[in-house]
Amino acid sequence: MKLKTWIALALPLVIVATLALALPLGAQQASMPKIAVINGDRVIEESNIGRTVSEQAQSRADEWTTRIEAKQTELNDLARQRQEQALTLNEEALIRLDADIEQRNVELNRLRDDANRDLQALSAQYQGQINAALVPAVERMAAAGGYDLILDTRVQGLLYFSATLDVTDEFITMVNEGAAGGQQ
Repeated sequence: MKLKTWIALALPLVIVATLALALPLGAQQASMPKIAVINGDRVIEESNIGRTVSEQAQSRADEWTTRIEAKQTELNDLARQRQEQALTLNEEALIRLDADIEQRNVELNRLRDDANRDLQALSAQYQGQINAALVPAVERMAAAGGYDLILDTRVQGLLYFSATLDVTDEFITMVNEGAAGGQQ
């Protein structure tokens, strides 16, 4: 009984394996999906659009950092002044100085919040610009290379890929050519 069950289960597998071996090699390859891998980090670092957006984002972040550091320096100077003059100032002057320190602290926190909101909005804007350049390039690459699936190495879950699947260099070239074509 067990032998009959095993034969009944194994027979379909044997038939499928036999058919697969009997198919011409070209037919086997035609049914295999063509897969490519793109290193998204390298695309951002090396493509024209990625470098441009990264430089603009860094410039804006540097501007905010400079403003925040200047406000922090003001606050630190005022706090140091209060500490140094604590024994020589009268009570009313100390109260005004404390109020001024509190006000500058509030301004600093607002400035940090403004910077965070601005940089988040800028990030969304830049992501849109990057997608506008990369999505058509991915579509062109898929069509030109006959790819059924193109993966980004930044996506979690990608545990391994053969270097032979990596088409990042070709993709960066397509992105740059697409951007140059759009600018002309």
